[in-house]
Amino acid sequence: MMNYTGLYTPYKLNRSLTEKERNGQFSQGKWRRVKFIMDEYSVVRMNSTYMETVCKYYLGVGISSSLIASLILGILIVFTYEGLYISVISDEYVSWGGVCFSAVIGIVFIMLLSILLRKEWFRKTHYPIRFNRRNQMVYVYQVNGQILTVPWSKVFFTSAMSRGAMSEWGIDGHILSDDGETVINTFSLAVSVMGSKKLLGEYWEFIRCYMEEDCVEDLADIVTLCPPVENRKEGYIFGLQYLLKMDSRLEWIFLPIMLPLELLASMGRYIAMQTSKIPQWPQEVLDACLVDPDDPINVSAANNPEHLWRYVLANEKREEYESRYIRQSAANERIKAKLAERYGK
Repeated sequence: MMNYTGLYTPYKLNRSLTEKERNGQFSQGKWRRVKFIMDEYSVVRMNSTYMETVCKYYLGVGISSSLIASLILGILIVFTYEGLYISVISDEYVSWGGVCFSAVIGIVFIMLLSILLRKEWFRKTHYPIRFNRRNQMVYVYQVNGQILTVPWSKVFFTSAMSRGAMSEWGIDGHILSDDGETVINTFSLAVSVMGSKKLLGEYWEFIRCYMEEDCVEDLADIVTLCPPVENRKEGYIFGLQYLLKMDSRLEWIFLPIMLPLELLASMGRYIAMQTSKIPQWPQEVLDACLVDPDDPINVSAANNPEHLWRYVLANEKREEYESRYIRQSAANERIKAKLAERYGK
C-alpha cells in the first residue's frame, strides 16, 4: 500500500485544523532530536540555492496501475472467451438479455477502472517540490498542474495518516488562511511509511536542516541515490531497481514472493513514465532558483552508486559499503554537533 491521498482521493480543504494535526506539528526553527537524518532517496537535485525532491507518490508509481490494468485485462479476457463460447462453441439457448446486461456492467466497470488508471498514466512522471534555501520559498508542482508558491515559514507541517486498512504515515504541509485556522491548500513531503512514525522526524530534519541550518555540505554527504527524473523520463531498469530497493540482505528471504509482484509493478511503472509528461517549472521559478556557477554543492543522479544493482540489492562490496557508511555517519555527527551548539544540549 501507499499513501495516495491527494492523488486518488482529494485533500480535505476549507476546514479547521484538527487537534491531532496540532499535536503532530513539525515546527520550523525547532531542532527535533533524532538519531539519524535521512533523505529517503527523494532528492532529485541539491545545491546551495535549492533542493528538489520527488513527491510521495513517486515511490509507488506502477503498483496500483499494474493491478488496475490486470483487472481490466482479466475482464476483457473473460468477455472475449464468453463471446467465443456463445458464438462458436455453445449449442445451448442463450439469454441475450442477460448477455447484454453483463456486457453493460463490464463496460461500466472498465470505464471506472480506466479513470483510476489515468491517475498514474497519461499524467506527469512525478510532481516535484523545490525548497529554495536562498529566498526561503517552497515551490510545489501540484497534481492539478498548478504551481503552489509559499514562504517556508508560512507552511503548517504535520504528521498525517492515510485512510484505509493498511494506513501509512506521511508529512502534510497545510496552507492556512489569514485566521491561522482554516486549511485552504495541502501538499505532502516525499515520505510515506508504515508502522512507526520515527522515520518522519528523520526525514523532516533533513528538509528543515537544508532550509534553516548551515550544513548543506554535510547533507550532501548523506544523499546516496537520486531518482534520474530531472528533465527526463525514468527508464525501465531504474524503475525496477527503485521498487526493489533493499536495506539489508535479510530481505532476500522475501525476494521469491516480492520479485514477481515488483516485475508486474515495474511494467505498470514504465507505462506510466512513458505515457506521462515531464513536469516543467515556469520561468519565474527557474529565475528564482539560479545557481552560482562555482557552487561547490551539486548533487544529482550523476552521483549515484556506480554498481547500482549491487547497491539496491544490499550486496555491495564491503569496502564500498564501509566507505559510504563512514561518510554518512560522519556527516550525521557533524550536523548533530552543529545543532547542539546552536540550540544547546
